[in-house]
Amino acid sequence: MARSSFEDIKSRISLVEEVIENLPIGVIVIDAGGKILMMNRWQEKISRVRREQVLGSYFHEKWERLFQQGIMSDYWKLLKDGTPFQTILHDVYPQFYDQKISAISRGAPLLNHQAFILLHDVSSEIQRDKRGLERLTRELENQTSFLTNLIDSSPNVVISTDRTGRIQLVNRTGEVILGYAKEELAGRDIAAVLDEQKASNRIVSAAQTGRPIEVWGRRKSGETFPARMQVRDIQEKDGPVQAKLFLINDITWEKTMEKKLAISERLAIYAELMAGIAHQLNNPLVGVASFSSLLIEKLPADDPNRALAETIHEAAQRCQTLLSSMIKGLSDPGSTFHSVNLGEVLDQAWKDVIERQPAPNIIVARDLPDDLPTVRGDSIQLLEVFRNILTNALQAMPEGGRLGFRAGKARKEKGVWVEISDTGPGIPPNLRTKIFEPFFTTKKGTGRGLGLSFAFRVIENHGGRIEVREARPRGSVFKVVLPGALTGFGYDSPPGTVERGPSVAG
Repeated sequence: MARSSFEDIKSRISLVEEVIENLPIGVIVIDAGGKILMMNRWQEKISRVRREQVLGSYFHEKWERLFQQGIMSDYWKLLKDGTPFQTILHDVYPQFYDQKISAISRGAPLLNHQAFILLHDVSSEIQRDKRGLERLTRELENQTSFLTNLIDSSPNVVISTDRTGRIQLVNRTGEVILGYAKEELAGRDIAAVLDEQKASNRIVSAAQTGRPIEVWGRRKSGETFPARMQVRDIQEKDGPVQAKLFLINDITWEKTMEKKLAISERLAIYAELMAGIAHQLNNPLVGVASFSSLLIEKLPADDPNRALAETIHEAAQRCQTLLSSMIKGLSDPGSTFHSVNLGEVLDQAWKDVIERQPAPNIIVARDLPDDLPTVRGDSIQLLEVFRNILTNALQAMPEGGRLGFRAGKARKEKGVWVEISDTGPGIPPNLRTKIFEPFFTTKKGTGRGLGLSFAFRVIENHGGRIEVREARPRGSVFKVVLPGALTGFGYDSPPGTVERGPSVAG
């Protein structure tokens, strides 16, 4: 009976050994110190080493390269406290391989931690899966990079938020227009870049309708700007909203062009009106000039009334010349153009307004260089423009103040810039474009609203521009820029204002 039991046990052990020997996976049995007690045929195959060469040796010495490439920590934990492990190793060099492989390494305790079993399997499927995963990862990275560059290249501000409106992403255009770095906006509410008290309601409405709405954006500096905004909900089909996409377009230039177009339309009407008025005024002026000329011929040289008649005749001729220039300029802006020494025009405007119309308590700062570039235009019309602006500046300071009159070479236009400033009450920002409209005036009871509209029209016909801005600490600055008739000048930055002391008029 004992003999039969012994044979049965021996048979079972033989069967187990046969099973282990033929398992299609590498098997190594080690003792508590890591010494190799057993190794099967498949382990010989994948290791390319005969078992006689390693039996009795330590696993961490014979498989040193594999040991160091991924299972060191797990191996020592297994020997120390019997902690099982399973590790997938990618791109490793087994001890006797000359190329990288992917492998699965497992370890578990046996016989109450007196021995341990190590299982190794070289997996071509894992290697293929890894290569496929790497390829998909590269494709995803390329697509992500392309989409990122595409979003960053958009001329619009692109912002994505979570469903509660917290900013998650801002493109490069958004950084430039809003003045924030991406990190500064991350996590902030979308309302941080909008100047809207009820922004949340408008956002919900825009997302529901899909239509663009006009809002006011806010830069980091606090400056606001007109914008057109579209909002899109990002969600899975028939699922909840996961995020929101905001497309914001800065329409400052568009709004400026709309205002300029409105002014141009009004000026076109004004031009027709002025042409008609000029024709009507020209007829009686012809009579005044003719009759004053006849009167001068009849008056003796020593007659005290002769000087009055000559003054009337001179004034009538000047008005005729101006009206003739206006009529031609309004119908064909270039018909009266010639080479103009703008320095002489500015000097004459100064004499006509400042020196001939004494204004008390006015301090002037005049800086008119002698080497201003020549411009092409109508000297009579330009003279009237600067007379009008100088007159307006004086009228803005009835109690006295400081008048600035300076000029310089304009780099971009290769021409001339002229600035006339005052320390009057200034012009509110919402009226700075309206002041160039015909018949609009801020002068109560005195202005007719034609001087600046005439100036705008003339400067526009000359290919230039006229602007107005706030002066510091108070007042207004009118700037006229005219293109030069010639090129090749040296162009300097606007010169500093030079104080000249009390006006010759005061």
